[in-house]
Amino acid sequence: MTNLNAALFEHQLDPLIELLQGYQGAGVFNQYRDSDPSLERAGGAAIRRRNLRRYLKAFASASYILVGEAAGYAGCRFSGMPFTGEAQIVGPSCLPWAQGLGFEQSSCDELWRERSGEMVWGAFDGRLDCVLWNAFPWHPYASNPLSNRKPTRAELEQATDVLRCFLSLYPQAEVHAIGRVSEDTLARVGVRAPYIRHPSHGGKTLFTRGVGALPRIEA
Repeated sequence: MTNLNAALFEHQLDPLIELLQGYQGAGVFNQYRDSDPSLERAGGAAIRRRNLRRYLKAFASASYILVGEAAGYAGCRFSGMPFTGEAQIVGPSCLPWAQGLGFEQSSCDELWRERSGEMVWGAFDGRLDCVLWNAFPWHPYASNPLSNRKPTRAELEQATDVLRCFLSLYPQAEVHAIGRVSEDTLARVGVRAPYIRHPSHGGKTLFTRGVGALPRIEA
């Protein structure tokens, strides 16, 4: 990507970040706007916004968009990046592509690790042609802030403007749905996305097979 194209892509991220910051809902933690001093460092939301920008810029030439369900507490909630734990972007377990990009830790204790995120990046096996997103990009929680729940249909509907905005960043990319919730949400914004099994709850093998069926298109 040329410097001019990189600058243009960076500018195009602004509307997405603005939409992400604007959401507020009961039982939902907006990791791009809100902070919890008991769990994270000062300025945690700003850290996560910067992490997201760095991630999307790194994958600006992606050939595939893989859309999951929602942000999880051990992954995107702290890293700001879908299907990615902090340990994968900073520290000794950092993924090779993330090295030197300036990613930051927002949590105040040990680096968070997300099992499904580790399965996703393991299935990618170093490929850099897939960019990740979630149909509901914020963290819906259940009994406590460090829990996950499925987003409601109403919540998913509230996130469709963000989803459309994200998809517009990658007009060249082929969209695939990770899980049925994502498949249904994409259909409601007019995108017929092939289904890939979610890696959690015993789906690792089928997810890896689904990703492996996508022809590698490396820059």
